[in-house]
Amino acid sequence: MAQDPKLDDPKLDIPNELRNFAEKGVDQARSAIDGMFGAAHKALSDVEQRMDEAQQNARDIGRTTVDFAETNIAAAFDFAARLARAPSLEQWNRLHAEFVTEQAQRLSEQARTLSQASVAAAGKAAAKPSVAKASTAKASTVKPSPVKRSPGGRR
Repeated sequence: MAQDPKLDDPKLDIPNELRNFAEKGVDQARSAIDGMFGAAHKALSDVEQRMDEAQQNARDIGRTTVDFAETNIAAAFDFAARLARAPSLEQWNRLHAEFVTEQAQRLSEQARTLSQASVAAAGKAAAKPSVAKASTAKASTVKPSPVKRSPGGRR
């Protein structure tokens, strides 16, 4: 197949200004994409860190809850053993009243402890800047270059 003689015409060479403009555009696009991927990697890292912290908080609260359950069950067995040794109905009533009072105090303290731990964990999470806000702020710093127009109105 023969090549079109018009393509060999030196008048059809791409002007240096246009090539420079195209190279600059490619460099700016590459820079913008690199910035976007940098922000994406940072956001992913932040999410992973928050997930690790949330899992640690959940483990801590879970361990505390299990400790409380063990304490409450031990108290119930202790109460049952004291009831078994009680010689009279009057002593049963007294032991029961003591147990109910102690258990109510214990449960109240345990609820307060769990509530404080939950609030502290939520406070830590809320004190950190939002991943989305940080990524948006970083992405908005990349500004496109203005498009130069020729006197004829073409780009």
